[in-house]
Amino acid sequence: MMSREAQRGDLRTRVRDLLSGLNVGDRLPSERELSERWRVARMTVRRTLDVLILEGAIERRQGSGTYVAPRPFVRALGLTSFSDDMKQRGLVPGSRLVSLTKIAADPQIARLLCAAVGTDVYRFTRVRLGSGEPLAVETTWIRSSLVPGLQEYDLDASLYKLLAQRYRISVATAKVSIQPVLPDAKVRELLQIPADQACLLIQMVDTDPKGNVVMAAKCTYRGDKYQLSAEVSGAAFSLGSIPRGSTL
Repeated sequence: MMSREAQRGDLRTRVRDLLSGLNVGDRLPSERELSERWRVARMTVRRTLDVLILEGAIERRQGSGTYVAPRPFVRALGLTSFSDDMKQRGLVPGSRLVSLTKIAADPQIARLLCAAVGTDVYRFTRVRLGSGEPLAVETTWIRSSLVPGLQEYDLDASLYKLLAQRYRISVATAKVSIQPVLPDAKVRELLQIPADQACLLIQMVDTDPKGNVVMAAKCTYRGDKYQLSAEVSGAAFSLGSIPRGSTL
């Protein structure tokens, strides 16, 4: 006789097979229907679906049923533009400018940009769109001397491309920090998300090939739409780097 754990594992496989034939947004059969189809207890079906909900494969809508959940975008950590990222996923990239102002750098921004306090800086905030859907809110700071004459219409597309083509500035490296956040009311409104929706806050300082700071940015990505991936090297733990007699 199959154990209860084995039965649940077999049931998860069956549900995943069912999902493979459905599209995002399709409704699954009810728990009662699945229970009768596979001749298992309804509570076993519910517990199996709960596991797949936690994995993000499906979502339960109150009073409506269980549906195939959209897969989050997996973004590799690296110097790729949002526009290129969207195109690779078959989406139409877009931006909606929220604000563009010239300010005097306060001590915090001056430190990030390696500039003197009071330096003229452009600060602009954009909502980044994927086929019209708001996916991220980005605020960027860049010294105005690097991008003289910057206009609102310049910020409709890739900033990296604008810097390279018009201003002959290339970005070579970036320092990045990532943390989960519950965004403030303004960001939630821009992203059209509820108050309890967690997001990923990515803060970056980009530098050119000579190590000069180009710009700093704070980007809030929707946690229900984005995952991050990174390729990590194990070179620091090569055999030659481990002293004899050490333990791992």
